[in-house]
Amino acid sequence: MSFETRAMVCAHHHLYSSLARGMPAPKTAPDSFISVLENIWWKLDMALDLETLYWSAALGAAEALCSGTTAIIDHHESPLVIDGSLDVIADACAMVGVKANLSYGITDRWDNNALHSRVSPLSPMTDAAQQGLRENERFLASGGRGMVGVHAAFTCGDETLHSAAELARKFNTGVHIHVAEGPDDKDAGARLEKLANKDWLLVHAVHLDRHIEGTIVHNPRSNMNNAVG
Repeated sequence: MSFETRAMVCAHHHLYSSLARGMPAPKTAPDSFISVLENIWWKLDMALDLETLYWSAALGAAEALCSGTTAIIDHHESPLVIDGSLDVIADACAMVGVKANLSYGITDRWDNNALHSRVSPLSPMTDAAQQGLRENERFLASGGRGMVGVHAAFTCGDETLHSAAELARKFNTGVHIHVAEGPDDKDAGARLEKLANKDWLLVHAVHLDRHIEGTIVHNPRSNMNNAVG
């Protein structure tokens, strides 16, 4: 006997990380969530170029398709190649035949190729965050299917969070954001509760301490991998 089911949707993906398997481990084993980000994932972000991004997205999309997933909601970051990066991912997904909803993760932790891992609510919007905001706007204005991406509240100042929320309202879409993934982002709920609405995608929410509007996306495998919950 055989039967068919509807195809699946992946509600939160990082297609740019598909080629990370086999990547050399950091010299010192990370001992906290922030050290995992600083020593692994943020270094991968910095290493991306558009060709690597294309094939990483194509691989991730092909693997999704092989597992019965035909649509991906992706959250992307590549601080050295922001302009046009969402088009590259869209092209890779189209080549494979997977539908994609894309966003660029705006963050104030990058500026002039430097890492700012500690950002306060009063931090001004960086040049890199403004560039990320423009990439989201450009992609949405061109007719791309997507949302406005934000990395996380703890790597963004209030100015940046408000600007992202305003841009999402302009395009009648939501914000795709990591929320309270680790203890470093435990204040996310307090900072986002007056900004978020039902169209927001709230990823992880492991340490979220209050109700805020939006849809929570649970990521058990990622939580295990990064030891956050």
